[in-house]
Amino acid sequence: MYREYPLKFLVLVFILVSCSPQTPIPSSSPSPTLTATQRKVTVIEYPPLDWSVNGRILSQFMCEEDIQESCPDLFALGCEDIKGPRFYLGGLDPPYPVMECIHENGEPPSSEYFKQPAGLDTRYRSFAIYQDGKFRLIIKKSEFKEIFAPVESKEEAISYAMAMTSLQARFDINPKDQNEYLVDLIEETHAEEVPEGYLVYLFDWSQKMGCDIHPFYAVKVLVTREGDLQELEREEIYRSYSCFDYGMLSLDDH
Repeated sequence: MYREYPLKFLVLVFILVSCSPQTPIPSSSPSPTLTATQRKVTVIEYPPLDWSVNGRILSQFMCEEDIQESCPDLFALGCEDIKGPRFYLGGLDPPYPVMECIHENGEPPSSEYFKQPAGLDTRYRSFAIYQDGKFRLIIKKSEFKEIFAPVESKEEAISYAMAMTSLQARFDINPKDQNEYLVDLIEETHAEEVPEGYLVYLFDWSQKMGCDIHPFYAVKVLVTREGDLQELEREEIYRSYSCFDYGMLSLDDH
């Protein structure tokens, strides 16, 4: 009996010590460093342009929401699908109502034709306009230039550049924590007058399928008064992890 008490005492002391609060040991690991996703991003905002004129003019010719039924002459031009009126084309002069004519048979025949619609759509496009009392199909960039050049205003330069390049306008950029930002300053869509014509600020984005990291680019395009275009600068401004499939819409449709 005499020998059991010291043993019991030691066990009790061990339990009490084990259950008592412990003084934290200072960590030797460094504190987190500032990452690209945490950087402060300044956005220079510009007011959205009023491009609703494109829709109002089209409605005057009885082309309502169901364009295939109300304007069958459009599909007689050879369009498999019509997207219209396209809001971004409302700055063009002359202010013809302009629609996208979608062709199902893959890639454009040559670089003279317009690119695929922005986003994940694999079809290529032309444009359909209502001119001199009838619909007309514009399938080549040279024809578009013939109708809408010269370019004589900032608003027209933005619409012209978007039609010819498939780049996008953005007036709603709001930095999000889940994106990885690579720059400190982002300028929304606008145009600046320069000696050669107009410098247009637009955007481009990844068209990769599936779940992946998608880059987002700021693109500066020079539009001359004669209607010629030149991409001057392309800079990746952020990346985001997203999942896309062929059912996703382009930025223009969001």
